[in-house]
Amino acid sequence: MQAKSRYIILYCDQCENMLAMKQLLQHLPVPVEADCVENFQQLLDHLDKRLPEFIIVYVNIPVKSYIDYLKSLRVNNGIDEIPVYVFTELPEKQTLIDLMN
Repeated sequence: MQAKSRYIILYCDQCENMLAMKQLLQHLPVPVEADCVENFQQLLDHLDKRLPEFIIVYVNIPVKSYIDYLKSLRVNNGIDEIPVYVFTELPEKQTLIDLMN
């Protein structure tokens, strides 16, 4: 029996970050369906269409601005039950496997 696919939204601020993270997600033992966004408007559009199991934010610029915006987004849009994981460097494969479980 095939494992159920996990749906996530991947937010990256730079194209090379997105490619590296997508490649890492493809090699996980759990199937992952990921929509990728590059800005907050795209994130809002995807959230309007379908709620993910969690959101991964992979950014190079200071995290504080993202944290404040995500806090406000979660409270104002009633999506505070969706976990958000923020990385400033590419996580290890095992870290992502642990998130999926």
